Amino acid sequence: MTTTTPTHRSNYRSVLSLPGARLWYVTAALARAPVVMAPLALVFVGYTAGSFTLGGVLAAVYALGEAAAAPVLGRWFDTRPFVPVLRWTLTANALAFAALAAAAGRTPAFVLIVLAALAGAAGAGAPGGMRAQLSATTPHALRTSALSLDTSLSQVVRAAAPPLASGLYAVATASSVLITMAVFVAIPAAAAHRIPHATLPSDRPHRPVALSIAQILRRSWATALLSAAIMFLIGTVDVLLPARLKAVGSTPALAGPVLAAFAVTSIIAGLLYGARSWPGSARVQSACMLLLMTAALAVPGLTGQPLTYAFVFALAGILYSPLLTIRNVALQEQLPETAWATGFSLLYAAAGLGYGVAGLLAAALLDTTTTATAFLICTAVTLLLGAVALAAERAPAPEPAPPPQQ
Repeated sequence: MTTTTPTHRSNYRSVLSLPGARLWYVTAALARAPVVMAPLALVFVGYTAGSFTLGGVLAAVYALGEAAAAPVLGRWFDTRPFVPVLRWTLTANALAFAALAAAAGRTPAFVLIVLAALAGAAGAGAPGGMRAQLSATTPHALRTSALSLDTSLSQVVRAAAPPLASGLYAVATASSVLITMAVFVAIPAAAAHRIPHATLPSDRPHRPVALSIAQILRRSWATALLSAAIMFLIGTVDVLLPARLKAVGSTPALAGPVLAAFAVTSIIAGLLYGARSWPGSARVQSACMLLLMTAALAVPGLTGQPLTYAFVFALAGILYSPLLTIRNVALQEQLPETAWATGFSLLYAAAGLGYGVAGLLAAALLDTTTTATAFLICTAVTLLLGAVALAAERAPAPEPAPPPQQ
């Protein structure tokens, strides 16, 4: 019997024709835009208060608040009704942004730091909770396509949100950026009841015993570590690329077009990956893509020809979005549906930690070695983290202990 592989168009048309699917993607984009805008917006807030250093602290505290709260809030989405939890978290997130806007330049630094941490923590569970509902309301045959579309949408937001933040600040104030972020978050909060959501198994009669966060982490830590490795690599190049360009006699401003090439190809690749099935298991695909992506992003450490950077970054972008989609699909296979929101939130927290640690390590290396060596060290660390994660995924799960004899 011959099986017809769905085409790119029919797969995505089927996903978008599902009830409420278009609303899900619109509200997901609105909820994520402030997350991407936040680092720049908080740097602008710090500058308004008199210090770029304060801005960096605010951005770091925001990210730490996200990483700390994501697993806990993800657990709420798994164990409580979706609509009130989403509405509460996004409303708290919007209020925190609005409070930051009101406080910018008018209050002590300590108040700004607390508000930044609250803003990061409040919205941290929403991405995982919404992605869990996307999976739960999408037929199994279309889930990879739905998640690929989600990944590509995230890349579009990642490409568009920082210029939006910069533009708003240029024509207005740092507070206007924060108010815009609050409005973006308030829209999905108001529309929460219309976002597609399923009755999860935890809400049904005779429901299974819910996994604890520790149990979820034991099952999915390798997948979370691989997500951290991927974002460690991205954090590396974000910090090192401008310095490397300057070191080879080019302008750091070329980092913008080079990273744009990465973003464009990652959007296209995410859509192409979800359009059909591909050979190999998730682990084999992850290993091949991570190896190739890391090799591509090590090239700036091996050559001083800046024109090659755009090419290798475009190649890395082709591999990046499929890697993220594979991680999301793999997580669903490791966990029951009752734990998806927590699992996705753990991936979110791990990715944020990976990105943050990469920035700290890259900054330290710039003070102690050359930019070329820094690139090579950071890409080697990525390969090490990826190898550990993939080896752990390969290892069979321990068999449960036999029941005691009666």
